[in-house]
Amino acid sequence: MRILLALLSLVSCGIIVFTLEFSSRQSGDVDIGVDSVDPEKFSYKHINYQFKRSPPGSDKDKHFGDIDDIVKRGELVVLSRSDDYIPLFQMKAKNGYVGEAMDFAKSMADALGVKLTIRMLYDSCNDIVAAIAKNEGDIGISEISYTDERSAKVLYTNPHITANLCILVNRMALKQLNICTIHELFANEGSIIAGHKNTSYDYYARQFATRAKVVSEEDWDNAIVKNLMNNKFSATIKDSIVVNLLLRKYPRYCLRLLPIMLKDNVDSYAAVVNKKSVALCVWVNKFLAIRGSNNRSIESLIHKYREFIK
Repeated sequence: MRILLALLSLVSCGIIVFTLEFSSRQSGDVDIGVDSVDPEKFSYKHINYQFKRSPPGSDKDKHFGDIDDIVKRGELVVLSRSDDYIPLFQMKAKNGYVGEAMDFAKSMADALGVKLTIRMLYDSCNDIVAAIAKNEGDIGISEISYTDERSAKVLYTNPHITANLCILVNRMALKQLNICTIHELFANEGSIIAGHKNTSYDYYARQFATRAKVVSEEDWDNAIVKNLMNNKFSATIKDSIVVNLLLRKYPRYCLRLLPIMLKDNVDSYAAVVNKKSVALCVWVNKFLAIRGSNNRSIESLIHKYREFIK
């Protein structure tokens, strides 16, 4: 009987993962030119990666965020995360980094005819937003989704990647709380929702939870996913990209975790620029419209970076 239940759970998981992939495949047109990634394009030879802050005063003659100054300076300064644990956005490769954030930055620098400097100095997206507001670089690119607090500090460009929100639910929690719907999950005082601290997903968790308790954790793998598997949390919220990659890497998690994609709730990842950099924001939006990167499906992105995904 236990074996039968386990097999049924695995089949259910396969259907759910397939649904995530099928939905993402339907969300955009077939991608062109995403079958391979050339790591050499993103090597130190072509990109100036900075992992330490510049000495005080070294940027005093630079006017960040002005597109004319970027061209005159001959350099686009991009602010990004300090680690490479952002699936599909930036991942360590031989002699550099690859990912959609890196590709987006390199493509803009090439279009402007300037060299690219990526300052990988920041621990979170909130840190990148704060740094752009302080004029520490031209543009911030990472897994930056929209929040009211961030939008008060910087200008958002149009999205360069769009994904659906996904609720990852502990199956035992549904049974123990005797609930059947997501509404009941967030309205139940016995539910404990894990919010990913310093990200928009903590914001979403608090927006969705009406009576459920929300606990903020910084460590996605060791605090949120691990405790969700150990029945300490009832559910968490993330984007469909991360959930898809998680269940691909650990198929056994499907025995305990149920992914529910919210088709009507989209999480868009955009670049951010300084409030005064209106011209740069307009240029980036036009660049994105021509590039059409927002239409790429999750499946095609996973295929594109299949050799680099951990």
